[in-house]
Amino acid sequence: MRRELKRLTKLEPSSSGFILLLGVDRVHPQLAHHNIFFSHDYEDEFNDIFARGLPPREPTIYVAITAKTDAAHAPTGCENWFVLVNTPAENGRFNWQTQAEGYRDLVLACLAHDFDLDVRDHLRYTKTVTPPQLEILSGARNGALYGQSSNDRMAAFRRPHNRASAVKGLYFAGGTTHPGGGVPMVTLSGKVAADLVLEDMN
Repeated sequence: MRRELKRLTKLEPSSSGFILLLGVDRVHPQLAHHNIFFSHDYEDEFNDIFARGLPPREPTIYVAITAKTDAAHAPTGCENWFVLVNTPAENGRFNWQTQAEGYRDLVLACLAHDFDLDVRDHLRYTKTVTPPQLEILSGARNGALYGQSSNDRMAAFRRPHNRASAVKGLYFAGGTTHPGGGVPMVTLSGKVAADLVLEDMN
């Protein structure tokens, strides 16, 4: 068991994310449920994340507004924004405890200046979620959203199995285990784990 834990903690983690949950007191007809605003320098963004190990200075920004699909998700005349920026997993190079507010301001400034979406004076609610907080909330080591890094061609086959080999009765489901990250894969992971539980109960 200790040998396996030691092996797992040596694996390179995947990327993490910086999340903003925003209550916006205006409506943006030009936006859809899913919106992606790409960095003007994609290569430099990737260098920031994967080479320098820092949150990108000019990030690609994903904005989801579920009220576009279900109006009950926000008060009339308002929108609920889920904002996600890719970052490195927690590595000690960026102090999220003291710098999260400044990085939030950078992301909001990018939306305002680069994409003409200035919501800074229209925020009824703001909550930030950093990589260390993601680790606490999800149990994912260093806040890595997809578990171990997929930097080699065999990585997908080395994901933790849904049935624990060392602990009887322990099952895994989610983006850090088989078959992978993203809503469809996580849903499938839950189904696989449930099927294994039922199989073992029989």
